[in-house]
Amino acid sequence: MNKAVVSTSPTHEGNTIIDPYHQLSGVQWLREKPLCKFVDAQWLLIQKAEEEKLLKVTIKLPENAKKELMSDARENYLSECVSESAQLWDEQRKMILDDAFFNFLLPSMEKEARSLLTAKAKHWLHMEYGKQLWNKVTVAPWKKKDADKKDADIDLDDESELRVMACCWGPGKPTTTFVVLDSSGELVDVLYAGSISNRSQGVAETQQKKNDQQRVLKFMTDHQPHVVCVGASNYNCRQLKDDIYEVSIGLCFACVNKFLVMLEQVQCLFLDTVAPSQYGVFVLAVADLGLEFIQVAYNIFTIIWRWCY
Repeated sequence: MNKAVVSTSPTHEGNTIIDPYHQLSGVQWLREKPLCKFVDAQWLLIQKAEEEKLLKVTIKLPENAKKELMSDARENYLSECVSESAQLWDEQRKMILDDAFFNFLLPSMEKEARSLLTAKAKHWLHMEYGKQLWNKVTVAPWKKKDADKKDADIDLDDESELRVMACCWGPGKPTTTFVVLDSSGELVDVLYAGSISNRSQGVAETQQKKNDQQRVLKFMTDHQPHVVCVGASNYNCRQLKDDIYEVSIGLCFACVNKFLVMLEQVQCLFLDTVAPSQYGVFVLAVADLGLEFIQVAYNIFTIIWRWCY
């Protein structure tokens, strides 16, 4: 089995689809790659391409290894007698050996090689998933800074509880959503502000955006979050972060001085949304909770995932 090799070539459909920038471009012309050289998840990519009829995959023994195997089998199985009847039996034995090797043993070895490659690739993939998950869950919780102590970490046990506001951009259904959680991870409040990132210059749209800016500002003033996290799921989230900053800076002068002090300590950060996105598209969750609440749950999961309360 350790001498088996894998070769690939594109099908007619594969030749049409696979270009130099395609994910299969690096595996479409493998030539007798040994099984021991498959150390990552490359085989899973090849296997999927074969199922989609984009690649032809051949797993076989090299000719020299095949001849060596057949020679050893004949040496141990054929008779050493030189009589005519012994030679006739040896011919029959050769036919049996050929049938056994080419119709049974080699096809079985190919199936075993495929199973071995699949198990090896999945194991590697699981280990990589584990590393990525570990890197995420071992990130330390966010620490609030005190400007009067030169950015020294404040002990949250000696002051008010940490409050986090999360927001995620929505195209309309569901809409852009803000949530606030307390230090125990409990939902405190929810705000929908679908027009805050509106880029239209129309009179009605501009007024709607100003109204949402005022509502978000009041939301922040009421709850006074220590940090605002924006789910970085697409390019629109960058504009959403700028809009939140504009709300904080451009409208804070109409608020009380207490908010001005609080504003200096508020940080607005992007957060990875891989785990929340997986929950957000979970079919059963959408069926049970509805799209509108999924945005809320998405935000809650974003906070808990990153801040590890």
